[in-house]
Amino acid sequence: MNLDNTGEFISQLEIAISKFGLPALSDEQLHRLTLHYSMLCKWNQRLNLTRITEVREVARLHYAESLFAAKFVGSARKLLDIGSGAGFPVIPLAVCLPDLQSTALEANQKKSTFLKEAKDELGLANLEVASERVEEFSISGYDVITSRALDRADTILPSIIVRLEPEQKFMLFCGLDLLKKLRALAGLDIETHQIPESESRYIGLIRRNA
Repeated sequence: MNLDNTGEFISQLEIAISKFGLPALSDEQLHRLTLHYSMLCKWNQRLNLTRITEVREVARLHYAESLFAAKFVGSARKLLDIGSGAGFPVIPLAVCLPDLQSTALEANQKKSTFLKEAKDELGLANLEVASERVEEFSISGYDVITSRALDRADTILPSIIVRLEPEQKFMLFCGLDLLKKLRALAGLDIETHQIPESESRYIGLIRRNA
């Protein structure tokens, strides 16, 4: 990842947002996301935050995909992102939804340090970072829970879903195979939305039946 290609990143992000049919970013939002991208490039040289390094793909797969999720947040006031890693989708969501109180949950200490520095550098007062394992973290009180790149998803997701309260919504970025496995779990209502510009990526909105 090249530290000097922020101009190309801005151009590619604006193209991706347009292709996704999303509203244009304000100058402040664009500045914050570009600042996050610059930090990502720098940190990725010594910490494996992302294997995707081509600018166009970073703009589309990380940033535009995260911003697409904003349309499913609705009137939620509190959001929890499990396994935030480099900050997707939580940082783009925190940038574009300032009234949403977001928490990035990341057990890896080095990655959580990156998230804390990004929060401070971007001036995101509506973002908190928690350095805990999801098994030990209370998900109660969050309106929306998200997960985009969770390690051992097949084994961890059922243990998260079983803890969902009826009024909570779990927004999962994944492929159809994983959604098919989750549909086998009893008592779930799953809504599926294909992510633009992708043939295999989906957002599943999962709720437990009351």
